[in-house]
Amino acid sequence: MEVWEQVSEDRERGARALISEYGGRLYAAAFHICQNEHDAEDLVQRTLVRVVERISTFKGDGNFFTWMFSILVNFYRMDMRRKAANALVFGENEVETEDERPTPGEGMSRKEDAAAVRRAVAQLPDGMRLVVVMHYFSGLSVPEIARSLEIPEGTVYFRLHGARRKIREILSKVFNE
Repeated sequence: MEVWEQVSEDRERGARALISEYGGRLYAAAFHICQNEHDAEDLVQRTLVRVVERISTFKGDGNFFTWMFSILVNFYRMDMRRKAANALVFGENEVETEDERPTPGEGMSRKEDAAAVRRAVAQLPDGMRLVVVMHYFSGLSVPEIARSLEIPEGTVYFRLHGARRKIREILSKVFNE
């Protein structure tokens, strides 16, 4: 029995199965999108509550995770609009990180490489960062991303291409310094 069917039959038992099956994956995606633990946890919690509330609208004809991810992205977008409407001013794409670059002559370890890539992804504009997180971190296909974000597949490809180019630029500066 699929998790969404369990939620439909028994909300409490199904919600536990939902958290067990998808909680970690949703949190990882939310963290990459939000760039902080508190907002990611809040986003996942609201998403899971909405999934349970609206499970009857999922017909089983698509990918369940993609459907949940769409809900998560919609909450994120609402939060961003709300912040903009409240005239809260945040530095766009600012990322505070420690300087983890190796000293000259030292090679970067895998962990440092991964941290550099995460910092580069964090610097991407929202539209690019969303498709990168959905594709590379959450394993969604281009058609699934397009359906989830309600944009053409060509736009997803364009954003992925632009994001890869921008990440290469950022990383080349890091590795050359």
